[in-house]
Amino acid sequence: MLEERRIDTLVFGMGCFWSPEANFGQLPGVLRTRVGFAGGTKSDPTYRQMGDHTETVEVTYDPDAISLEQLLRKFWNDHNPNRPAYKERQYISLLLYQNAEQKTIMEAVKQQLEVERKNTVYTEIAPLHDFTEAEPHHQKYYLKRFKKATEQLMTHFPSEAAFHTSTITSRLNGFVREYGTLASIKEEIAQWNISEDEAIRIQEMLDGLRW
Repeated sequence: MLEERRIDTLVFGMGCFWSPEANFGQLPGVLRTRVGFAGGTKSDPTYRQMGDHTETVEVTYDPDAISLEQLLRKFWNDHNPNRPAYKERQYISLLLYQNAEQKTIMEAVKQQLEVERKNTVYTEIAPLHDFTEAEPHHQKYYLKRFKKATEQLMTHFPSEAAFHTSTITSRLNGFVREYGTLASIKEEIAQWNISEDEAIRIQEMLDGLRW
């Protein structure tokens, strides 16, 4: 729903991917989110046959509105990067960089945190080779638990894929997980780089939702 702008992407793992998608999807500056599998070598991973991949979240964001450093701080503040891994690599603390600049920033913030916390941060930092989108029922998991609202929302999108990658569904997925409020979402919409007519349409769509 947002017009084209400068965007960047962060891919990370911090446990089960449902809550992190909601947590990051509610942030102003985040344009869209997806959950999927990355960090391993298995071809065509699925939730039931993940192999050596990790549950990850892909966050697409506007770096003029929210910086990589801010996202990384939130990443490390919102989970425990020191707990032992379980279920092999499925739930490890993981950051995947796409270029040298991302790697440098990730390592610099990690070092700052270790100094601040006086403790070792065991998050794995590695190159992103591939991201495989998870099955549809994993996308916007918490929002889809509200079936009436989801059915209403779906009528405003040309496809389920468009629903999954929308800014407004990212916000609502956070809202139903008790991250943010409908009032804050409505206030933010007025700042989006969209036409007045589009903003009104989204506001009316929100007002008409039945949970």
